[in-house]
Amino acid sequence: MAFVIREFTPKDIQALMEIWLQANCRAHSFIPSSYWEENYEYVSRELLKAEILVCEVEEQIAGFIGMQEDFLAGLFVRIEKQGQGIGTALLKEACRRHEELSLRVYEKNENAVRFYKKYGFVLRESDTDAETGETEYLMRYTGKKELLFEQITLQDGRRVEELSQLASSVVKEVFDPMIGAEQNDYMIHLFQTVPAIKGQLENGYTYYMVKDASGDVGFLAFYPRDGMLYLSKFYLKSSARGRGYAGRMFDFVKKKAVEAGYGKIFLNVNKKNPAAAVYRHMGFQLLREEKNDIGNGFYMDDYVFLYQI
Repeated sequence: MAFVIREFTPKDIQALMEIWLQANCRAHSFIPSSYWEENYEYVSRELLKAEILVCEVEEQIAGFIGMQEDFLAGLFVRIEKQGQGIGTALLKEACRRHEELSLRVYEKNENAVRFYKKYGFVLRESDTDAETGETEYLMRYTGKKELLFEQITLQDGRRVEELSQLASSVVKEVFDPMIGAEQNDYMIHLFQTVPAIKGQLENGYTYYMVKDASGDVGFLAFYPRDGMLYLSKFYLKSSARGRGYAGRMFDFVKKKAVEAGYGKIFLNVNKKNPAAAVYRHMGFQLLREEKNDIGNGFYMDDYVFLYQI
């Protein structure tokens, strides 16, 4: 059977949602179908924000796979086309494009668990889905490319300057469309200049530059706060996104938290930031909302997320 795998276009949405609803109801007989029906409109909106690959058979959409950064949000095949290799073709293409992928799958969905294990996904942890009360597995596929973490200290004057340049560039790209250039430039001055970073290092921040074979691709920073580890910075260059690096970076942060004796990690994320969905997929839970005055008439309007190790 000849498969054509292509990028999603908005005109596909109706066919994709039909497949999504039918496939979920069939695979999750242990969850009332009303649950999927109630989430139909929400998912249809979220699909428009995701990276989606569509599989066509004889010019008909037979299945699709959706990703948000390095999180595999779902793999769905039209019921009458299941068992014909469509899901395998989609998953292999997703793994080809991503260095790493993680996903959540219900424990009772045994066929899916076996399928993902067959193609290299490893069970990392399990927890309870708050909405359904069902046990979910977190599974992860990891590529083999090396990712290095270089700690930046006050003594590394040149690297602090390079960190400031990278941070300012990435934050400018991410937040200008979100909060406006005026507020973003003000915040970059407060938090990402060389003097600002040096001041943070003097006050207990730990900074790491993230590197792959091409050089510096991102950075992260954290420090102890309120008996937990506060993840203050977690960024990647646009050219490095979609390679599975975010999951590996967070694994590194979790390791450092455990080494320091912390069982919880928390962070702030702007309410307009699509990364909120990525943090949720990583296992963060909403702790609270807060709005902080940062001066000059500007506010940080955030969600606060908590991760329990």
